Amino acid sequence: MADRLCDPLDSHSPRGAAIILRVIDREHLLDDLTEAQRQAVTHIDGPLLIIAGAGSGKTRVITRRVAYLISQGISPYSILAITFTNKAAGEMKQRISALCKQPLRDFGRLDQPWPIICTFHSLCLRILRHYAPVIGLPANFSVYDSADQTRVLKEALKLLEISSSNFAPSVVHGTISKAKNQLITSDAYAQAAGDFYTKQVARVYTKYQQLLARNNALDFDDLLLRTTLAFREHPQILRELQDRFQYLLIDEYQDTNHAQYVLAHAMAMRHRNICVVGDPDQSIYRWRGADIQNILDFEKDYPDAKVVRLEQNYRSTKTILHIASDLIAHNSERKKKTLWTENEQGAKARLILAQDEYDEADAVVSELKRLRESGFSWNQMAIFYRINALSRVMEKALFNAQIPYQIARGVE
Repeated sequence: MADRLCDPLDSHSPRGAAIILRVIDREHLLDDLTEAQRQAVTHIDGPLLIIAGAGSGKTRVITRRVAYLISQGISPYSILAITFTNKAAGEMKQRISALCKQPLRDFGRLDQPWPIICTFHSLCLRILRHYAPVIGLPANFSVYDSADQTRVLKEALKLLEISSSNFAPSVVHGTISKAKNQLITSDAYAQAAGDFYTKQVARVYTKYQQLLARNNALDFDDLLLRTTLAFREHPQILRELQDRFQYLLIDEYQDTNHAQYVLAHAMAMRHRNICVVGDPDQSIYRWRGADIQNILDFEKDYPDAKVVRLEQNYRSTKTILHIASDLIAHNSERKKKTLWTENEQGAKARLILAQDEYDEADAVVSELKRLRESGFSWNQMAIFYRINALSRVMEKALFNAQIPYQIARGVE
């Protein structure tokens, strides 16, 4: 059986460990915060929605809030902060360690004495590992990466004698992934399948899961799905986690999907001390299942929620902020806010009209060369594009112009 979760900071816990964090100077925590940031940091009990505009210091607010909760005598063990990337989680751990004057050593386990600061998938992996005997998972289960998932999916197609030309593995896997993030199991998907395509995908989904089980493996989406199913099928697991995590913080809430929404609110249901940080204007992951309604409906889910708006921007010039605000104001699904900055006005923005992608690439190269001649180094320049497929023409133009570059992909 899995060990019962107990607070290592509690001297009466069966582990007999009393780990005391150094006293944090809570007044110093608030010294350099704005009034809105202070409100977000010092709110303790009850649901909290922080609408954090771009460049408004939300990471500072989240890390100060964790440290402030600890300074109020709240057990670090009872605090859970969820981010969307491992990089963001690492940065938060470093900042909180500095504030607490004590390193937060994360061993990738559920049962440890510090605040857990991790991604949704990392949290679910910890839960599944800890409760594997109860859930019925092998203790040594593997988590397959993208390459392994593609290999298993191709094997499923081959075993079912389904043409990978007509059913591209990437497309089929995307459909299965979407179903899992909607908490639809292979059995439920098969029962709902109506047309030829969904019936074939249902067969692949079922075979794919069988092959994963045969290899004692889960895929990335299974981490969310299996954890949610564990909450339903083993309510004692959910009760223990509700008792454990009395304070829940979620970053980038506008990018949560259905499975993440269900997980978060299930764990917060008992104490209702849930703090979500996000901005509907920055929602960019709808293509992979993010549901902007999660943040738009937070006040419906929690009618007593306190709402704090972080509207001061520290990153951009007045010109950039004005352009961005005027453009995004046309969005219909958003939370109203008024961004402002004390930064300089900045140069006027330039609008370049290109004939096609080649003309556009040439214009970018010319601008990079001009900046280089003005004294800027290549590593001070960056090119952003909407999707990776757009990079080919740009890369060719950079290569031909002998401009050094590095492609950065992914969010982890």
